[in-house]
Amino acid sequence: MSSAERMKGARKVDLLIFDLDGTLADTRADLTAAVNHALEKLALPPLSMEQVCRYVGDGLENLLSRALGLQYGDLVDNAVRLFRDYYGLHLLDRTRLYSGVRETLEHFRGKRKAIVTNKPLAFSERILVGLEIESHFEVVLGGDSTVQRKPHPEPALKVLTLIGVDPRLAAMVGDSPADVEMAKQAGLYSVGVTYGLRSAEEVRAAGPDLLLDDLTQLRHHLL
Repeated sequence: MSSAERMKGARKVDLLIFDLDGTLADTRADLTAAVNHALEKLALPPLSMEQVCRYVGDGLENLLSRALGLQYGDLVDNAVRLFRDYYGLHLLDRTRLYSGVRETLEHFRGKRKAIVTNKPLAFSERILVGLEIESHFEVVLGGDSTVQRKPHPEPALKVLTLIGVDPRLAAMVGDSPADVEMAKQAGLYSVGVTYGLRSAEEVRAAGPDLLLDDLTQLRHHLL
């Protein structure tokens, strides 16, 4: 199939909104290390990377609450503090961009772009700078940037307002059902990726408009 044929059915967009963890950056190792540091300090057993990945995506407090379990719910505040102290020093130890991310961002350099993540804003901004991709994004919203987090539409709607783009000309790219659900509620085109922190089955079940195994495929579907 020629390039022209591939692009024939492509969707026109003016704005691309990306999730961060599991979509642009592979943060699994550093998140797991920080969670297990907090658990160790609280004299609790460590979790596997697979377990931590299942708990990521709904904000820091929810991550630590799930890691602790109901039995130790009263330790969440302490766990959050321990996590923050450790992660702030180690968030770029092993975090790397996924394959094809830099090339994809360059391909869409002419498009307006934003980040919407449930990760705290300060951590998110430091990761973008450390991975040298911060210049691509004119708006970055963290989990503490709005009253409501994904999957609520508020973060996406705030980006649309700040940048001044019609939702019908915007796409949301993420690796979790929360990303897909936010996009749907805000009227955005939803793109799910299968290589991230959540399983491909979970992302597929959320019903995104487009499902990709490789972010570089995005250039064949959006123009």
